Amino acid sequence: MKVTGYLTWERWEHALNHPGMHERLLDCLLKTLRKGKRKQDSYDTAKFKYTNNFPALPMFYTHIVVIVKSGWQDIPNEINNFVLTAYLIEKW
Repeated sequence: MKVTGYLTWERWEHALNHPGMHERLLDCLLKTLRKGKRKQDSYDTAKFKYTNNFPALPMFYTHIVVIVKSGWQDIPNEINNFVLTAYLIEKW
């Protein structure tokens, strides 16, 4: 089964409000969704954190984190994965 998801303009604008985030990082965000390390949230099992390392991020940041919420919508049931937010972190 192929899993798809989406990023709305509203959620992208929300991510851009985080420190260091910039429009030039959209490709990095998408790459993080495709190839990043995925970890399920222990409190909300429908939420996943994707993390990926990028050497040329602004300031002291080393990784992009993308939070995705999974769910179901409509009939017939279809997977509904959407980006909640994205932000930068420094990780050793």
